[in-house]
Parts: sequence; structure tokens; C-alpha cells
Amino acid sequence: MKRMKKVFLVAVLLAAFVLQAAGCTQQPAASGAASASEGTSSAAASSAEKDYSKHEKISWAVYGDEFADLNSDDFAKMWNEKFNVEYDVISMSYDTWDEKIRIWTNSQDLPDVAQWEYKHADGASYAEQGLVKKLPDDWKTRWPNLAEAYEGTVVGPLLEEQFGGTYFLPRPVFANNQPTEPLVTHQSIFMRKDWLEAVGAEVKQAYTIDEFMDIARRIKEEDPGNMGDQLVPIGNGINELPYIFIYSLSTHSVGANAFYKDENGVYQWGPASQDTLTGLKYYQQAYEEGLLDPEFFTGETNYQEVFYTAGASAFCQAAGMAQVALRFANNFKTNLDLEAEDCMSLACVVDNDGNYHGVEQTNYWGTLMFSPNIDDAKLERVLDILDYSCTEQGQNEIRMGIENVDWKRDASGEIEILLDEGITVFDKYYCIRPFYHNMYICSDDFGLVNPTYPQMFRDMSYNQYQEKYSRADEKTFDRIDWDAYFYDSDAMRRVSFNLPEEYAALVVAGGDMETKWNAWVEEKMKLVQPVLDELNAM
Repeated sequence: MKRMKKVFLVAVLLAAFVLQAAGCTQQPAASGAASASEGTSSAAASSAEKDYSKHEKISWAVYGDEFADLNSDDFAKMWNEKFNVEYDVISMSYDTWDEKIRIWTNSQDLPDVAQWEYKHADGASYAEQGLVKKLPDDWKTRWPNLAEAYEGTVVGPLLEEQFGGTYFLPRPVFANNQPTEPLVTHQSIFMRKDWLEAVGAEVKQAYTIDEFMDIARRIKEEDPGNMGDQLVPIGNGINELPYIFIYSLSTHSVGANAFYKDENGVYQWGPASQDTLTGLKYYQQAYEEGLLDPEFFTGETNYQEVFYTAGASAFCQAAGMAQVALRFANNFKTNLDLEAEDCMSLACVVDNDGNYHGVEQTNYWGTLMFSPNIDDAKLERVLDILDYSCTEQGQNEIRMGIENVDWKRDASGEIEILLDEGITVFDKYYCIRPFYHNMYICSDDFGLVNPTYPQMFRDMSYNQYQEKYSRADEKTFDRIDWDAYFYDSDAMRRVSFNLPEEYAALVVAGGDMETKWNAWVEEKMKLVQPVLDELNAM
């Protein structure tokens, strides 16, 4: 039995995960066939019996910079005709996303459906004031596939308990194919496998921080790609580098995980821990030794392009998912005429004892909410669509396209892809992205089984989850503290530091890191200590 299973049986959270853990945590089958969701057939039958004679036009605010007309092509028509709907799609870019939602909600001008990056203080206010629609009390029995996916988020039922009803539908990152329980982060490091071999480094799935630094130094010294002055051994910027140097060594060094209980049950602030200081020292060493781009902190460079377009870096921190691996592989082939099997591997960094550090990842990203002015008939139509999107057939269509055009089932029931190898539904320019990114279940879930992604990349992704999972224990990996996660006060709102930027500033400032860090902690504690006092008084 893995160490994680022994350690993290926290009763209050386990109950919420039982439904998923019973049958969904598995390695993707070699055939790549999607796993079925219970209740799919009955839901499909009940959907077919519903009366959709009344045409509904749905305003839907989606995250994304630009989308094609969601009512025009064959893929869109397939869904629109099934439910007799059309969409008024309102796209939101990341930099205006939160502001638009706040303005619409407070002015009671929210579109029928909106995706939102949930903020608990605002969400509580919206629910209390009735600024978002409360779902019918019996919604879970009427839309069982949607309800099953919702339960797996854990946060959905917790919010429901707090608010006395369901006002928000947090979107599950994993619903049918959760790779570990508890979840570990997507983030891993794409590596130039051929360069590692050229400098005599072993290609494996995890490296201690000292091993990683040693390989980076050897690559800088030997320059196996003959890049000269263009060589940037570790090609990332301020948002990615902390994953390598700090989060890999410090369990509680960032974001919502920064406030945690120590072994005595007293709340502490993670960035003030000695582990964070250790990580910062490695970070500064890498910068001062020229292992990083000397301008990494400007945010002006696309480091993924440095990795797979210019071919000038050995390492690139990114989400270690199959769809990302396929994109990297296609770029290696197009730009550098390199085959992924020969030049690319995926790994993580662990501490020098071989332990993976982190906090359980929330199993949701973004939430769907509904206008308080949406009438019951339209709301039911939307929930019908969302419920269908959570079925096996709905997921197959969203992720693989039109059945018998883009994919089909063979005589044995296995899925056969009809697209050219390496081509996905995105490449067919269907206006599929609004469905792909804004329906209920996130794309991550199907990515572990999606047969349009080569098996090599699905295995690569799955194996990374397992590698981290197997290296975690009770001292280096923690469960979510929902009390701290949801805690809100004036004091808490004043500590929303941009920690990646703060860490980068310490790295490039010069001088002794411990001296700089001590002064930084002392300054920050003026704002942090009131939060610790409040948390410890709960």
C-alpha cells in the first residue's frame, strides 16, 4: 500500500471522496477507451423523453480571449439541435474576468450562465443577497450525472452546507479518471532527454534538487546542443521557477496553502519556514551561476518557445499533461525536426531525501453560476445540457468530436480515432473550445484516457502523478485545511501577496539570502501576524 493511503485518511474529507475513489482512480487502459460514468444510460433515456419543443437562447459568459460562433458548424449544430438551443457567447479574457463577473453580479445583470474563478468572500455575499440563482432542492436526483461529478469536487458540498443550498457548481478537474487521491499537482518539468544523455545524466522520473542543479551545471558547461550564448539551461520565468526551487522543498510556501497548522495545532505562515529559505538559496544559486535567463523576472519571454522552438533550454516547467506533451512534441518536430521519443522526458524535483512536497490540490477549477433572473424552464435546459456533458457519450463528443466522423466504436466496442495521427478536434477548427473549456468537467480528466493523444504521452502524464504520489508522506504532504482555505477577514485580504514576484525580487536583489529573507519576513509579519492570531483564535 502506498504511503499516502496509510497517512491521509482524514474522516471529514474521505466521505466526500468515497464515490470517486471506488472506481475512478486507475491507470488509463492501453486501448485508450474512456471510462463510463454510472447512470449514463438512464440519464440519456430520460433526456430523450424531455420536451424541447420550445427554443431557448442562452447567454453564456465563458473564459477565453476569443471564440468562434458557437451556433455555426457541424459540431455546434449537433448539440444545439439535440437540446433546441442557441448561444449568445460572451468571452472574457483573464485580466478582466473577475471584474466583469463582479460588475454583472452586483448590478443584477449576470448572463444566464457564467464561469467564474470562485472567490469565497464574494461567493458568500452573492449567495446571501440572492444575486445568483439557487438550484432546486431536488436537483441532484433530477440531474444525476452532474450531481456525481459535483460530489467529487468536495468543495461543492462544503459550500452547499455553508449556504444552505446549491448556488455554485465548482467544476471538477477529475471526475472519472482521477490519478491519485489526494490529488497532487499537474506541474512537472519537461526535459531535453537527448541533452541529459549527452552529459551522462540518467534519465528518470524524479531528481533531488542537488541532482537537478548538478545536471543544469553540466549542461551549461558542456552545451550539448551547441547553443552558445543562446543557451538557458533552466528556461522559465517567475511563475514557474518556484515550483522547481521552492515548492519542491517547502510544503507550505505559496497561496492558499501558506497558512497551516504545525505539529502542535498552531497556525504558521509557510513563507517564513526554514524550508522556504532553503529553496530560495537554491533559486539564488541558479540565478547567480547563470543557469537561468538573466532577465527571467521581466515576464517578457515565452519560455516554452525557448524550449521547443529555439531549442535553447534543457528544462521547462509546465503542466505535465498529455495534451501539453503532444503540443511540445509537435513543436519539436515542426521547429527542430526532433522526435519526442528521442528528445523529451518528464520529471519532477524532490528534496534531497527523495520526498515530494506539496499540499493536496483542490479538485475543481472555476465554477458555474446562474443569473437570478433565469427562468425555471431555461435553467432546466441548461442543467440538462450540463448533465449530458457529464455522461460518457457527452465527454466523448466534447473531447473527440462527432461520432462516426471523428471517431467510432469498432465491433468490440473499443474507440477508434478517424482523425490523422496527432490531430485533435482543435485542429479541425470546430468551434469546440467553449464546450471543451466551459462545460462542467474540466478537460484534464479525459486527457488521461483520450485516444487522440498518443499512448506515450498519456503514460508519461499518469506516471508523473504516481511518482509524486509515491514519494509523499505525512511530513512533506498535507491535506487541505478547509477552515483556512475559506477563512476571510479584512486582515486576510491584506495578505494577498504575489509570492512568486516577491521570491524573484529576493533572488535578484543580491547579497546574503538569509539576511534578505529575515528582513522580508519581519516586514511581512506586520500583516501576517493578525491573520495568524485570528486563525488561532477560531
